[in-house]
Amino acid sequence: MPLSSKLLAKIIDGSAVASFVINRDHIITHWNTAMENLTGIKREQMIGKDGCSEVFYGHKRPTMADLIVSRASPEEIEKHYQDKYRTSPLIKGAYEAEDFFPELNHTGKWLHFTASPLIDDDGRMMGAIETLEDITERVELENDRRYFLQQTTLAHEEERKYIARELHDDIAQILGSLSRELDNTLRQNQGLESAILTDLNDMQLHLDDGLKSVQRFIKNLRPSLLDDLGLVPALRSLTSSLEETDGIITEFSVTGEQKRLDGEVELSLFRIVQEMLNNVKKHAQASEVRVSTEFNGDGIKLKVIDNGKGFELPKNMDSLPRSGMLGLMGIRERVWLLDGTLEIDTEPGKGTALMVTVPAK
Repeated sequence: MPLSSKLLAKIIDGSAVASFVINRDHIITHWNTAMENLTGIKREQMIGKDGCSEVFYGHKRPTMADLIVSRASPEEIEKHYQDKYRTSPLIKGAYEAEDFFPELNHTGKWLHFTASPLIDDDGRMMGAIETLEDITERVELENDRRYFLQQTTLAHEEERKYIARELHDDIAQILGSLSRELDNTLRQNQGLESAILTDLNDMQLHLDDGLKSVQRFIKNLRPSLLDDLGLVPALRSLTSSLEETDGIITEFSVTGEQKRLDGEVELSLFRIVQEMLNNVKKHAQASEVRVSTEFNGDGIKLKVIDNGKGFELPKNMDSLPRSGMLGLMGIRERVWLLDGTLEIDTEPGKGTALMVTVPAK
Protein backbone atom coordinates (compact mmCIF):
# COMPACT_ATOMS: atom_id res chain seq x y z
CA MET A 1 0.00 0.00 0.00
CA PRO A 2 1.65 3.33 -1.03
CA LEU A 3 2.49 5.88 1.60
CA SER A 4 0.23 8.50 0.05
CA SER A 5 -2.89 6.36 0.46
CA LYS A 6 -5.93 8.03 1.98
CA LEU A 7 -6.36 5.11 4.39
CA LEU A 8 -2.90 5.60 5.89
CA ALA A 9 -3.52 9.34 6.12
CA LYS A 10 -6.78 8.78 8.00
CA ILE A 11 -5.20 6.28 10.39
CA ILE A 12 -2.31 8.60 11.19
CA ASP A 13 -4.40 11.74 11.43
CA GLY A 14 -6.94 10.02 13.67
CA SER A 15 -4.23 9.12 16.17
CA ALA A 16 -3.96 11.15 19.38
CA VAL A 17 -0.19 10.62 19.22
CA ALA A 18 1.81 13.27 17.39
CA SER A 19 3.21 11.59 14.26
CA PHE A 20 4.87 12.35 10.95
CA VAL A 21 5.92 10.11 8.07
CA ILE A 22 8.75 10.47 5.56
CA ASN A 23 9.22 8.45 2.40
CA ARG A 24 12.39 6.79 1.15
CA ASP A 25 13.55 10.15 -0.22
CA HIS A 26 13.13 11.76 3.23
CA ILE A 27 10.16 13.85 2.02
CA ILE A 28 7.41 14.43 4.58
CA THR A 29 4.20 12.73 3.43
CA HIS A 30 2.09 12.90 6.61
CA TRP A 31 1.88 15.40 9.48
CA ASN A 32 -1.11 14.70 11.71
CA THR A 33 -3.32 17.00 13.77
CA ALA A 34 -1.64 16.01 17.03
CA MET A 35 1.66 17.01 15.41
CA GLU A 36 0.18 20.39 14.52
CA ASN A 37 -0.86 20.87 18.15
CA LEU A 38 2.55 19.82 19.45
CA THR A 39 4.61 22.06 17.17
CA GLY A 40 2.16 24.83 16.25
CA ILE A 41 2.94 24.20 12.56
CA LYS A 42 0.22 23.26 10.07
CA ARG A 43 0.59 20.22 7.84
CA GLU A 44 0.33 22.39 4.70
CA GLN A 45 3.63 23.97 5.74
CA MET A 46 5.38 20.61 6.18
CA ILE A 47 4.07 18.04 3.68
CA GLY A 48 6.39 17.85 0.71
CA LYS A 49 9.35 19.31 2.58
CA ASP A 50 12.72 17.58 2.75
CA GLY A 51 12.83 16.79 6.48
CA CYS A 52 11.67 18.66 9.58
CA SER A 53 14.79 18.91 11.73
CA GLU A 54 14.64 22.72 11.79
CA VAL A 55 11.32 22.50 13.65
CA PHE A 56 12.98 20.61 16.53
CA TYR A 57 16.65 21.53 16.42
CA GLY A 58 16.69 24.93 14.70
CA HIS A 59 19.12 23.68 12.03
CA LYS A 60 19.45 20.99 9.37
CA ARG A 61 20.36 17.53 10.73
CA PRO A 62 18.90 14.02 10.54
CA THR A 63 15.88 13.13 12.63
CA MET A 64 15.57 9.62 14.00
CA ALA A 65 13.23 8.79 11.09
CA ASP A 66 15.87 10.04 8.61
CA LEU A 67 18.50 7.77 10.17
CA ILE A 68 16.20 4.76 9.88
CA VAL A 69 15.43 5.46 6.22
CA SER A 70 19.18 5.83 5.58
CA ARG A 71 19.75 2.52 7.39
CA ALA A 72 22.27 4.32 9.56
CA SER A 73 24.74 2.28 11.57
CA PRO A 74 24.59 2.26 15.39
CA GLU A 75 27.74 4.42 15.33
CA GLU A 76 25.98 7.03 13.19
CA ILE A 77 22.93 7.07 15.49
CA GLU A 78 25.24 7.31 18.51
CA LYS A 79 26.93 10.34 16.93
CA HIS A 80 23.64 12.24 16.82
CA TYR A 81 21.92 10.98 19.99
CA GLN A 82 24.79 9.87 22.29
CA ASP A 83 23.39 8.01 25.30
CA LYS A 84 19.86 9.36 24.85
CA TYR A 85 18.57 6.56 22.61
CA ARG A 86 17.97 2.82 22.71
CA THR A 87 16.57 0.15 20.46
CA SER A 88 12.83 -0.24 20.89
CA PRO A 89 11.89 -3.28 23.01
CA LEU A 90 8.55 -3.52 21.16
CA ILE A 91 9.19 -2.84 17.46
CA LYS A 92 11.84 -4.53 15.33
CA GLY A 93 14.20 -2.08 13.68
CA ALA A 94 12.84 0.86 15.67
CA TYR A 95 14.63 3.25 18.01
CA GLU A 96 13.39 5.49 20.78
CA ALA A 97 14.89 8.40 22.67
CA GLU A 98 14.19 11.29 25.02
CA ASP A 99 15.57 14.78 24.57
CA PHE A 100 14.94 18.44 25.28
CA PHE A 101 13.99 20.66 22.33
CA PRO A 102 14.50 24.36 23.16
CA GLU A 103 12.98 25.48 19.85
CA LEU A 104 9.49 24.24 20.77
CA ASN A 105 6.90 26.38 22.57
CA HIS A 106 9.33 29.24 23.28
CA THR A 107 10.40 27.70 26.59
CA GLY A 108 11.19 24.29 25.08
CA LYS A 109 9.71 20.81 25.50
CA TRP A 110 10.92 17.40 26.60
CA LEU A 111 9.86 14.74 24.09
CA HIS A 112 9.89 10.97 24.01
CA PHE A 113 10.01 9.86 20.38
CA THR A 114 10.02 6.54 18.56
CA ALA A 115 10.94 6.06 14.90
CA SER A 116 9.98 2.87 13.09
CA PRO A 117 10.70 1.65 9.55
CA LEU A 118 7.87 1.16 7.07
CA ILE A 119 8.62 -1.96 5.02
CA ASP A 120 6.61 -3.27 2.06
CA ASP A 121 5.75 -6.92 1.43
CA ASP A 122 8.98 -7.40 -0.49
CA GLY A 123 11.10 -6.15 2.41
CA ARG A 124 11.91 -2.81 0.77
CA MET A 125 12.18 0.39 2.79
CA MET A 126 9.15 2.56 2.04
CA GLY A 127 9.92 5.21 4.62
CA ALA A 128 9.64 5.73 8.36
CA ILE A 129 7.10 6.95 10.88
CA GLU A 130 8.08 8.91 13.95
CA THR A 131 5.78 9.38 16.94
CA LEU A 132 6.36 11.99 19.62
CA GLU A 133 5.04 12.37 23.16
CA ASP A 134 5.32 15.54 25.23
CA ILE A 135 6.86 14.43 28.54
CA THR A 136 7.74 17.90 29.83
CA GLU A 137 5.44 17.66 32.85
CA ARG A 138 6.80 14.24 33.79
CA VAL A 139 10.42 15.38 33.52
CA GLU A 140 9.72 18.51 35.56
CA LEU A 141 8.07 16.39 38.26
CA GLU A 142 11.10 14.07 38.26
CA ASN A 143 13.42 17.05 38.54
CA ASP A 144 11.37 18.39 41.45
CA ARG A 145 11.51 14.98 43.11
CA ARG A 146 15.27 14.76 42.50
CA TYR A 147 15.79 18.22 44.01
CA PHE A 148 13.65 17.32 47.05
CA LEU A 149 15.53 14.06 47.59
CA GLN A 150 18.90 15.79 47.22
CA GLN A 151 17.96 18.47 49.74
CA THR A 152 16.52 15.88 52.14
CA THR A 153 19.65 13.74 51.83
CA LEU A 154 21.91 16.74 52.38
CA ALA A 155 19.89 17.73 55.46
CA HIS A 156 20.16 14.18 56.84
CA GLU A 157 23.91 14.15 56.28
CA GLU A 158 24.34 17.52 57.97
CA GLU A 159 22.35 16.22 60.94
CA ARG A 160 24.50 13.07 61.05
CA LYS A 161 27.64 15.20 60.97
CA TYR A 162 26.34 17.42 63.77
CA ILE A 163 25.38 14.46 65.98
CA ALA A 164 28.72 12.74 65.32
CA ARG A 165 30.60 15.91 66.25
CA GLU A 166 28.56 16.38 69.43
CA LEU A 167 29.07 12.76 70.44
CA HIS A 168 32.80 13.03 69.83
CA ASP A 169 33.23 16.36 71.59
CA ASP A 170 31.00 15.57 74.57
CA ILE A 171 30.08 11.95 75.31
CA ALA A 172 33.23 10.32 73.93
CA GLN A 173 35.45 12.84 75.70
CA ILE A 174 33.63 12.38 79.01
CA LEU A 175 33.78 8.58 78.79
CA GLY A 176 37.45 8.71 77.83
CA SER A 177 38.25 11.03 80.70
CA LEU A 178 36.36 8.84 83.21
CA SER A 179 38.19 5.77 81.94
CA ARG A 180 41.57 7.42 82.39
CA GLU A 181 40.70 8.68 85.89
CA LEU A 182 39.48 5.26 86.93
CA ASP A 183 42.63 3.68 85.55
CA ASN A 184 44.76 6.13 87.58
CA THR A 185 42.71 5.33 90.68
CA LEU A 186 43.29 1.63 90.24
CA ARG A 187 47.03 2.17 89.76
CA GLN A 188 47.40 4.44 92.82
CA ASN A 189 45.24 2.53 95.29
CA GLN A 190 46.68 -0.95 95.52
CA GLY A 191 45.47 -1.30 99.14
CA LEU A 192 41.80 -1.38 98.19
CA GLU A 193 39.77 -4.39 99.22
CA SER A 194 39.50 -7.09 96.57
CA ALA A 195 35.70 -6.70 96.28
CA ILE A 196 36.08 -2.97 95.57
CA LEU A 197 38.88 -3.65 93.10
CA THR A 198 36.68 -6.16 91.32
CA ASP A 199 33.83 -3.64 91.10
CA LEU A 200 36.17 -0.93 89.84
CA ASN A 201 37.68 -3.24 87.22
CA ASP A 202 34.19 -4.20 86.07
CA MET A 203 33.35 -0.51 85.88
CA GLN A 204 36.51 0.06 83.81
CA LEU A 205 35.45 -2.66 81.35
CA HIS A 206 31.95 -1.21 81.01
CA LEU A 207 33.37 2.26 80.43
CA ASP A 208 35.73 0.93 77.74
CA ASP A 209 32.89 -0.98 76.08
CA GLY A 210 30.69 2.12 76.21
CA LEU A 211 33.45 4.25 74.70
CA LYS A 212 33.98 1.73 71.86
CA SER A 213 30.24 1.68 71.16
CA VAL A 214 30.10 5.48 70.98
CA GLN A 215 33.16 5.56 68.72
CA ARG A 216 31.59 2.91 66.45
CA PHE A 217 28.37 4.91 66.38
CA ILE A 218 30.30 8.06 65.47
CA LYS A 219 32.09 6.21 62.65
CA ASN A 220 28.78 4.97 61.26
CA LEU A 221 27.27 8.44 61.44
CA ARG A 222 30.16 10.18 59.69
CA PRO A 223 33.35 8.20 59.04
CA SER A 224 36.38 10.50 59.18
CA LEU A 225 38.19 8.10 56.82
CA LEU A 226 35.76 9.02 54.07
CA ASP A 227 36.49 12.73 54.34
CA ASP A 228 40.24 12.30 54.87
CA LEU A 229 41.25 9.39 52.62
CA GLY A 230 38.28 8.67 50.36
CA LEU A 231 35.82 5.94 49.46
CA VAL A 232 38.08 2.86 49.27
CA PRO A 233 39.64 3.14 52.77
CA ALA A 234 36.20 3.91 54.23
CA LEU A 235 34.67 0.82 52.58
CA ARG A 236 37.60 -1.33 53.67
CA SER A 237 37.06 -0.18 57.26
CA LEU A 238 33.31 -0.75 56.96
CA THR A 239 33.70 -4.35 55.82
CA SER A 240 36.34 -5.06 58.49
CA SER A 241 33.95 -3.78 61.17
CA LEU A 242 31.27 -6.18 59.97
CA GLU A 243 33.61 -9.12 60.51
CA GLU A 244 34.87 -7.85 63.88
CA THR A 245 31.49 -6.98 65.41
CA ASP A 246 29.14 -9.49 63.77
CA GLY A 247 31.38 -12.43 62.94
CA ILE A 248 30.46 -12.42 59.24
CA ILE A 249 33.45 -13.36 57.09
CA THR A 250 34.09 -10.46 54.69
CA GLU A 251 36.18 -10.06 51.58
CA PHE A 252 36.91 -6.64 50.09
CA SER A 253 38.55 -6.14 46.69
CA VAL A 254 39.38 -3.21 44.43
CA THR A 255 40.14 -3.28 40.69
CA GLY A 256 41.04 -0.53 38.26
CA GLU A 257 42.81 2.74 38.86
CA GLN A 258 41.66 4.14 42.19
CA LYS A 259 40.78 7.82 42.26
CA ARG A 260 38.95 10.29 44.47
CA LEU A 261 35.43 11.17 43.39
CA ASP A 262 33.27 14.16 44.17
CA GLY A 263 32.64 14.32 47.93
CA GLU A 264 28.86 13.93 47.63
CA VAL A 265 29.25 11.00 45.23
CA GLU A 266 31.68 9.23 47.58
CA LEU A 267 29.34 9.81 50.51
CA SER A 268 26.34 8.44 48.58
CA LEU A 269 28.27 5.36 47.46
CA PHE A 270 29.44 4.76 51.03
CA ARG A 271 25.86 5.02 52.31
CA ILE A 272 24.69 2.59 49.61
CA VAL A 273 27.21 -0.06 50.64
CA GLN A 274 26.57 0.67 54.32
CA GLU A 275 22.85 0.03 53.85
CA MET A 276 23.57 -3.12 51.83
CA LEU A 277 25.73 -4.48 54.66
CA ASN A 278 23.10 -3.48 57.24
CA ASN A 279 20.59 -5.58 55.29
CA VAL A 280 23.03 -8.50 55.28
CA LYS A 281 23.56 -8.15 59.02
CA LYS A 282 19.89 -7.79 59.94
CA HIS A 283 18.08 -10.02 57.47
CA ALA A 284 20.29 -12.27 55.35
CA GLN A 285 21.51 -14.73 58.01
CA ALA A 286 24.71 -14.87 55.98
CA SER A 287 28.08 -16.23 57.10
CA GLU A 288 30.07 -14.66 54.24
CA VAL A 289 29.86 -11.47 52.19
CA ARG A 290 32.02 -10.15 49.36
CA VAL A 291 32.31 -6.47 48.52
CA SER A 292 34.05 -5.40 45.31
CA THR A 293 34.79 -1.97 43.87
CA GLU A 294 35.70 -1.54 40.22
CA PHE A 295 36.99 1.73 38.77
CA ASN A 296 36.86 2.06 34.98
CA GLY A 297 36.65 4.74 32.33
CA ASP A 298 32.86 4.63 32.39
CA GLY A 299 32.54 5.19 36.15
CA ILE A 300 32.45 2.86 39.13
CA LYS A 301 30.79 -0.47 39.92
CA LEU A 302 30.05 -1.73 43.41
CA LYS A 303 29.01 -5.31 44.17
CA VAL A 304 27.84 -6.83 47.45
CA ILE A 305 27.28 -10.59 47.36
CA ASP A 306 26.24 -12.69 50.36
CA ASN A 307 25.52 -16.38 50.92
CA GLY A 308 22.43 -15.70 53.00
CA LYS A 309 18.85 -16.87 52.74
CA GLY A 310 17.85 -14.53 49.89
CA PHE A 311 14.32 -13.21 49.46
CA GLU A 312 11.44 -12.80 47.03
CA LEU A 313 11.92 -9.60 45.07
CA PRO A 314 8.70 -7.68 44.26
CA LYS A 315 7.82 -7.66 40.55
CA ASN A 316 7.15 -3.95 40.76
CA MET A 317 10.10 -2.15 42.36
CA ASP A 318 7.86 0.82 43.18
CA SER A 319 6.14 -1.41 45.74
CA LEU A 320 9.30 -1.75 47.88
CA PRO A 321 7.98 0.52 50.66
CA ARG A 322 4.68 -1.39 50.84
CA SER A 323 6.69 -4.62 51.01
CA GLY A 324 8.58 -3.31 54.03
CA MET A 325 11.86 -3.12 52.10
CA LEU A 326 12.71 0.42 53.09
CA GLY A 327 16.46 -0.22 53.04
CA LEU A 328 16.34 -1.31 49.40
CA MET A 329 14.12 1.67 48.61
CA GLY A 330 16.72 4.01 50.12
CA ILE A 331 19.48 2.34 48.10
CA ARG A 332 17.43 2.64 44.91
CA GLU A 333 16.77 6.34 45.46
CA ARG A 334 20.43 7.11 46.19
CA VAL A 335 21.42 5.26 43.00
CA TRP A 336 18.80 7.22 41.06
CA LEU A 337 20.19 10.51 42.37
CA LEU A 338 23.59 9.48 40.98
CA ASP A 339 22.05 8.63 37.56
CA GLY A 340 23.19 5.06 38.16
CA THR A 341 21.64 1.62 37.82
CA LEU A 342 20.82 -0.98 40.47
CA GLU A 343 20.67 -4.70 39.71
CA ILE A 344 19.39 -7.20 42.28
CA ASP A 345 19.80 -10.95 41.84
CA THR A 346 18.16 -12.96 44.61
CA GLU A 347 15.67 -15.67 45.40
CA PRO A 348 14.80 -17.56 48.57
CA GLY A 349 17.61 -19.88 49.61
CA LYS A 350 20.07 -18.58 46.99
CA GLY A 351 21.74 -15.60 48.64
CA THR A 352 21.70 -12.05 47.26
CA ALA A 353 23.86 -10.10 44.83
CA LEU A 354 23.45 -6.35 44.42
CA MET A 355 25.36 -4.37 41.81
CA VAL A 356 25.42 -0.59 41.51
CA THR A 357 26.85 1.11 38.43
CA VAL A 358 27.41 4.85 38.54
CA PRO A 359 28.65 6.77 35.48
CA ALA A 360 31.74 8.96 35.62
CA LYS A 361 31.07 12.67 36.09
